[in-house]
Amino acid sequence: MAARYPSLVAALLHPAAYPHRVDRVELVETHISWVLLAGDRVYKIKKPVDLGFLDFTTLARRRFFCEEEVRLNRRLAPDVYLGVVEIKGSRRRPRLDGAGRTIEVAVAMQRLPEDRMLDRLARAGAADPGLLDTIAVTVARFHAEADTGGEIDVLGGIDTVRKNWEENFDQTAELEPALLPPDLRRRLREYVDGFLDREAQRFAARVRAGRCRDCHGDLQAQHVCCTDPIRIFDCIEFNHRFRFGDTASEIAFLAMDLERLGRADLAIRFLNAYLEESGDYEAVPLLDFYRAYRAYVRGKVLGFQVAERPDLAEEARALFELSAHYAGRLGPPQLLITTGVMGSGKSTVARMVAAGLGAVVIRTDAVRKRLAGVPLRQRGAHGYGEDLYTAEMSARTYAEALRLAAGLLASGWPVIVDGAFPSAVERGEARELARRAGLAFTVLWCEAPDAVLAERLRRRAEDPHEVSDGREELLSRHRDRYEPPADEPGVLRVDTAADTSAPIERVLERLRSAPR
Repeated sequence: MAARYPSLVAALLHPAAYPHRVDRVELVETHISWVLLAGDRVYKIKKPVDLGFLDFTTLARRRFFCEEEVRLNRRLAPDVYLGVVEIKGSRRRPRLDGAGRTIEVAVAMQRLPEDRMLDRLARAGAADPGLLDTIAVTVARFHAEADTGGEIDVLGGIDTVRKNWEENFDQTAELEPALLPPDLRRRLREYVDGFLDREAQRFAARVRAGRCRDCHGDLQAQHVCCTDPIRIFDCIEFNHRFRFGDTASEIAFLAMDLERLGRADLAIRFLNAYLEESGDYEAVPLLDFYRAYRAYVRGKVLGFQVAERPDLAEEARALFELSAHYAGRLGPPQLLITTGVMGSGKSTVARMVAAGLGAVVIRTDAVRKRLAGVPLRQRGAHGYGEDLYTAEMSARTYAEALRLAAGLLASGWPVIVDGAFPSAVERGEARELARRAGLAFTVLWCEAPDAVLAERLRRRAEDPHEVSDGREELLSRHRDRYEPPADEPGVLRVDTAADTSAPIERVLERLRSAPR
């Protein structure tokens, strides 16, 4: 095998080239690098290539981009990226330590457990949905702290978005029709042109709102290691245009990738957790557009390799079809709300139903704290109806949640507003929103015995990640003032006392079969 590679790379396949214990060396080759897996370390050498969008043709340039790779990836994986190492000696007898002339450079990394990569967990059905919450919070906080303004805003704007799509269409013009049918390509082009013309003001508003950031740029499931803490690695260092952009495009990438892996439920779980943490519901109308873009790019990259790797043809074709699916997927949306006393499992039910419907969840607990300028996970010790929970603040909270829901419904997304909705009046306002829009409306009434509720509230009080301020001592007051929706239309009762899987499946069957 070594004969296939340059002499330096072939020599580095021998364990003796390394200054630490190595039993065997594995090589992973990409179109821009050689990656050597050597014991508990990984060494990445950049190929001396000029592909237009990157130029690694000189040692100085390779050193610069190695240093950039370390600097940028330490944002999300600080303990993984150890630094840039100098390779010395000769190309047939290299060494990674000692004195002498530098013949090459490499990025040195701590090796991560391959069995904890998100793509592997997703394929194996071993990715706990709660992992996606942690990943989403990690990404949202990263975006909140990432640089913005200047060149980032320019490259995140509509002109660059249009240029990127034009590049895609130009570069795929000669692909075999079996990979990319001309009709599919034409339909996508019409969709993209129409969307960019129709939504130009939305793209401009995103830039003004500071939503263009110095992102990761390549947020695929294979680049997320589900350890504690979560480590996200292998960001794009070689081209600003591929890394600077709207955060909506970044989260759309991981959501698309999870759907490609057959886990649409994990994709929507990730999106909803990100939206709750960031409050960026304005990203939602752009998600299908950006998911279509990310699927098309992945299809293009694989399509270019089919001549040498015919086995990639099916996956490339599936990605182009996925892109077209996003471009035309939206059907009639629907509005759902939860209702029930504190601890009745409303958020769990909302997440599970959302996973089945592909719905956006708006959680009133998060809306309330965001309106008040309170950190989401700061817990209050207020009494019932006090501080953030006065009648006036509750009215503002539900009005804002329904305002957000109206915008998402107008863009074609199903929405679940996750809140107590304790009175018939509050539920009636949501019902009226759906009626005016001509949409289906459903109330998910969550119930469990008080003993179960009290135990949940005790556990919740000990959870540092919980957003809700509900506490056991407030339960009786909440129960006394709660108006059950038993006689209202469109109510589905959900018993959350035990395993909710079967009740949720029955709910989903009803929702899917109901006339729109």
